[in-house]
Amino acid sequence: MKIFKISNTSDFSELCGIIKPQKHGQEIMKTKAKLNYIFLKNIKNPAANILKQDALSIGAELVSTHSAILGGADENNALLIANDKQLALLAKKEKIQDFKLKELANFLDEYLKQNNAPKPEIMGVLNFNDDSFYESSRTKTSELLSKCEQMINDGATYIDIGAVSSRPGGVYIGASVYIGAEAEFARIKPIIDLLYQEKIFERVKLSLDSFDEKCLNYALERGFSLVNDISADLNLANLAKKHGASYCLMHKIGQPENMQENIEQKSRGRDILEIVDEFFALNLAKLKQMGIKNIILDIGIGFGKSAHENMVLIKHLEHFLRFNYPLLVGASRKSVINAYFPSSAPQRLAGSLFLHQQAVQNGASIIRTHDVYEHAQTLAMQTALNKIVF
Repeated sequence: MKIFKISNTSDFSELCGIIKPQKHGQEIMKTKAKLNYIFLKNIKNPAANILKQDALSIGAELVSTHSAILGGADENNALLIANDKQLALLAKKEKIQDFKLKELANFLDEYLKQNNAPKPEIMGVLNFNDDSFYESSRTKTSELLSKCEQMINDGATYIDIGAVSSRPGGVYIGASVYIGAEAEFARIKPIIDLLYQEKIFERVKLSLDSFDEKCLNYALERGFSLVNDISADLNLANLAKKHGASYCLMHKIGQPENMQENIEQKSRGRDILEIVDEFFALNLAKLKQMGIKNIILDIGIGFGKSAHENMVLIKHLEHFLRFNYPLLVGASRKSVINAYFPSSAPQRLAGSLFLHQQAVQNGASIIRTHDVYEHAQTLAMQTALNKIVF
């Protein structure tokens, strides 16, 4: 016998392909193969005490403060450590408990129902304005078809078209520098017409980055299939539904013209995971009432968030899989990279690749990037490595 310590990120199914266990047994053991960390914020001591006993009874663990054992009405933080099978058992146990443990049971049920993230898709970015933060993404109409062709060949599943910048300090609906709906339509119309004329929509999914109903309706009538809305205007979701298109719901704090001002001070003491989670839960409930089903969630990297908050969202992206919708991440060449490694936008390719690779590892389905080829290569290598066993 020879013994090897192998990576715990190895694909369980691939390993079983070598070991060849009984199929039914494999399905049972799969629920034990992944260890989950569930962070519990402000849990009451009696609840922590109950949960710790329940966890220990099934072989799981709860990391809690010493005071939780002694009882009392205090609130503290705790960490539940359990595999999927143990989480399912705990969900049943906590349904009959008080102290808000029923909320935990519902959360665990929701988490365990989530679908496995599909093969990640790449969304290339083309901007038809002169003030996007990354100059190389600025495109002329004469370059449209050649750039689309290149992105398709490089591996893009989506191409996101924009005519108005949403960069920090840039233009936005309600801002005095917004060019106006008519000017935006005049800028985007020839782009849409050319894409439609050349039937590019038959080869790649086309997305319009806009909050203007006229522009979006014109695009959706001509082959576009995704409304990429940074304004969270749910009326635009109805427009997408009318055309059988998808709607991307993005979280932001503030407006782009001033959202990054004094961001370190504004972000102090707030819980970004809680804020984004509540935003998605509230708006998804509204979208459900509206009958909207084709939804993509965007955590809004760089939109009113500190560098630390952006990193937290990427590191704990898996939390948002509980909503069971595809997750989009767009950290491409953004200033979060500069915060940890001083660099200009043209120098941030490596940082972009790393953050997006981590996002995919943590559950992202769509990566929005200025660099399609490099991301396609990175994700291909990540997929290959994940499948490697021996």
